[in-house]
Amino acid sequence: MNKFILALSITLSIIFGSIASAQKPVASFQDWGVYSSDDPKLCWLASTAMKVENTRGGKPAMNVTRGDIVLFITYLPEKNIFGEVSFGGGYPFKPNQMVKLKIGAAEYDLIPEGGFAWPANSDIDTKIRVSMTRGSTAIISAESTRGTKTKDTFSLRGFTAALKDAKKRCGV
Repeated sequence: MNKFILALSITLSIIFGSIASAQKPVASFQDWGVYSSDDPKLCWLASTAMKVENTRGGKPAMNVTRGDIVLFITYLPEKNIFGEVSFGGGYPFKPNQMVKLKIGAAEYDLIPEGGFAWPANSDIDTKIRVSMTRGSTAIISAESTRGTKTKDTFSLRGFTAALKDAKKRCGV
């Protein structure tokens, strides 16, 4: 595991630990919440899926168990993470199969690692954030290790205001 993935794994553990423990956002903007912690200085904005679709063999899959389904942007200045886009699907993704993110006409590949996925580099992070400020929904499609296909839809209402707030809180 390289240093970047290790740092990201630690960051994701902090974030999901905070979300899972029902940490209250320090600010809310429509469908997005802003969160922060001080040691280390960490700021992120997150939203949960407004629509979740699970299928197997082309048919709706009932009784699918998933954990938190969250799309988030992270600022961790101490680790030179500035606006990293991440997705937690609530299940382990099928290895070596890209997770697909669609915002309007723009499409992006996210690299899966366990139950999380993110872009290959910060340039793609930037493109995704710009698309998110212009779009109305983000749709993420993936497949689990068990073969369940998922399609999660996130509202982007309030995203731009939440992004500005998180950046300000982290001094970016």
